[in-house]
Amino acid sequence: MYYGSSITQGGCASRPGKAYQDIICRRFDYNYINLGFSGSAKGEDAICEYMASLDMSAFVSDYDHNAPTVEHLAATHEPMYRNIRATHPDIPVIFITRPGIRYNADEIARREVVKTTYENARARGERVYFVDGETVFAIFGGDGGSVDGCHPNDLGFACVAAALDPIFAEIYGEK
Repeated sequence: MYYGSSITQGGCASRPGKAYQDIICRRFDYNYINLGFSGSAKGEDAICEYMASLDMSAFVSDYDHNAPTVEHLAATHEPMYRNIRATHPDIPVIFITRPGIRYNADEIARREVVKTTYENARARGERVYFVDGETVFAIFGGDGGSVDGCHPNDLGFACVAAALDPIFAEIYGEK
């Protein structure tokens, strides 16, 4: 299952099959639920409880840039994760921060919130992964990966898929 922003939604892909989730699911032959909400993924309790109630074999969290402030993200990110973990204690959870280049101070602070959730989970021995979004577009050359400095285009989605590929290869086995 994927939870996040307009990026998760696939907002600027030229067609649905070009979003990173579709690229990954074709490669590893699995189905997925996409809970990408343009501007509206904010880690609300109700959606977290709903997600926790769903059957899933992995969870990808990508909502850091929809949180209205860094403080909001800090108040919701780890509780959202713990809600999912409470009902799915053994699934792999992947945290990915907003893909981009040259993060500004706000984006760096948001990444640190997500990274703290990840590090806390690792310290407890939980099965988690972290993808630093600031490095994602560099996979295929940098600036050409987005339509507006934020939303991936087809190349950007290919970069996100490439960043996630080794994690899914570990989770589901190399294909």
